[in-house]
Amino acid sequence: MRCIAVADYRENPSEGINVVSRTLVDDLRAAGHEVRVLHPDRLLRGLPGLLAARPQMVLFTHGPGPRTVAVSRLIRAASRARIVWVATRPDLASCPDWLRGGRSAHVVLCNRRRPDLAAVAPDADFVVQPIGIAPERMAHAADAPLLWPELRRPGVPLAVHVGHLRRNRGLERLAEVKRRLGARIEVVVQASPHFEPAEGLVEELVAAGVHVRRGFVRSIADVYRSADLYLFPASPELEGAIDLPLSVVEAMSCHCPVIATQFGALPVAIGHEPGVTLVPAAGFVEAVADWVARDPALRVRPAGLPPGLDAHRLARIVVECVND
Repeated sequence: MRCIAVADYRENPSEGINVVSRTLVDDLRAAGHEVRVLHPDRLLRGLPGLLAARPQMVLFTHGPGPRTVAVSRLIRAASRARIVWVATRPDLASCPDWLRGGRSAHVVLCNRRRPDLAAVAPDADFVVQPIGIAPERMAHAADAPLLWPELRRPGVPLAVHVGHLRRNRGLERLAEVKRRLGARIEVVVQASPHFEPAEGLVEELVAAGVHVRRGFVRSIADVYRSADLYLFPASPELEGAIDLPLSVVEAMSCHCPVIATQFGALPVAIGHEPGVTLVPAAGFVEAVADWVARDPALRVRPAGLPPGLDAHRLARIVVECVND
């Protein structure tokens, strides 16, 4: 199959959307499909070449947002290509009314059905499939030392959050956790070295006693292996991450207990998994305090990556949907 993937494909991806994009493109190529990648920033000026290539499938791995919807309608009107959206992070709040109700995507692969997706792709086939990770992403050396040895004290759990230093990530709750629990917990934020933090945010976290790390980590699995608890504090209404935050899935795959808000698709995808506690944002700090006070022998660990969250399923599902 000839396919054009509108994706930010990187050899060493760090952001969740890029992790999904690389896995999906690599798996399609490994299955024998011809995949050409078009970066989303070059989509508009690359549209004539896309149409001239006469692909059988056009695959979008970002968003979708208004631009994806508009371009999909153009491609659908001007070609016979099947259009597939892998809806990692829908961003349709600003979508104008004229983009609603038309013919855009043929297939929408999503973590959950959402009214905003249905409004801009009313005749699409919706496939609900959690968009997870490739298991090998969490491979690590068995003898690798634990990170942050200077923070380890007997009986004191070490909690970690992985993500960007942005205001919409709910990181103020991590500061509140540290202020409330003090010496009973250590909290580390492992942030990307490639993205600048929001102004003043690092200083606020450090002032509360949170440890902020921005250096390159060779194996992201070592971050989760080194933690006793993973924290994801983002408020659902701020949409500060992709719909199914991959850091939560990564922590689970490393058997690290998780406390998270009821963000995005988390309740649907992993709400029933052992070792995972999902709470309203207002109850996040209290949930962490309860976990710290619990007898360590009673703290349940996740069983690993659930089979349904193996991202290698995505390529097969996409191809099956296009061929139907």
